[in-house]
Amino acid sequence: MRIEWDKWRARLNYGGRVRCELGWSLDERWSRNMRDLDLWMVWAGRGHMRTHEGEVVLRPGVLIWVRPGGMYLAEQDPRHRLGVSYRHFELVDAKGRVRPYDAPLPALVHEIIDLEYADGVLRRINELAGGRPDRESPAATALFTGLLMDLDAESSRVDRTSGGVAAHHRQVALRWSAKIAENPSEAPAVAEMAQASGYSADHFTRIFKAVLGQSPQDFAVRTRVDRARFLLRNSPLPVGEIAQALGYADVYFFSKQFKAKTGLSPRQYRTAAVEPLGRNASAVGNSGPSA
Repeated sequence: MRIEWDKWRARLNYGGRVRCELGWSLDERWSRNMRDLDLWMVWAGRGHMRTHEGEVVLRPGVLIWVRPGGMYLAEQDPRHRLGVSYRHFELVDAKGRVRPYDAPLPALVHEIIDLEYADGVLRRINELAGGRPDRESPAATALFTGLLMDLDAESSRVDRTSGGVAAHHRQVALRWSAKIAENPSEAPAVAEMAQASGYSADHFTRIFKAVLGQSPQDFAVRTRVDRARFLLRNSPLPVGEIAQALGYADVYFFSKQFKAKTGLSPRQYRTAAVEPLGRNASAVGNSGPSA
């Protein structure tokens, strides 16, 4: 993380959620008038922004960490008007001292992986705090600080693992990984994911592996096995029904794949899981989905 969150918290200023009017744009006056930080997120429409770091294509999920002293010149596609949520804020310490605006921040441009989540949080903050800086709301402050922490952590994680993958490609890979993890029994085929994303299967696989550290096929297998481990530990379902629920047509193939990943057959794993934790902790482990 770039921000020491044990020392800083957000102090909310004004904010809101708007659908930009026809003819809307941001010119030099907006940049010159910037006096605090502004979390500026696109939830609808199309456009582009020229910043001091380069051109940014504006589309749903793009978030800008606006800071004083920068350049932000933006226009929208009149056929697809922009929808934007924004919240001006400062980072302050326990004594209310403002963190310098030139102190390290996450990357200027961030692509939201889960737009529904971020948009929902900002909507709730607007409901609690309104658009005025004089409307105190500890809950809104806590929610916004948590969102900033989450975005900061995600930005730092991407820096360490993206391997130079462009932001749009990274977002595509992470979105598909989330879909696989949500329902591993119906993980799409690589060709299907690639076609939906506008890539060849080989190119999609390379991008996915660069971002996630493993191929889509390996990720899907690991996710199914992790879910199987949870079900074996925490449900009465027979092994055959677990295999079927996770998309395996052949229980023997499921058992073989499970053993290859865990070192135990499903029945051995279940037996070890119900014995005292101290005796088999190393064999059973405690990873995998928890719901």
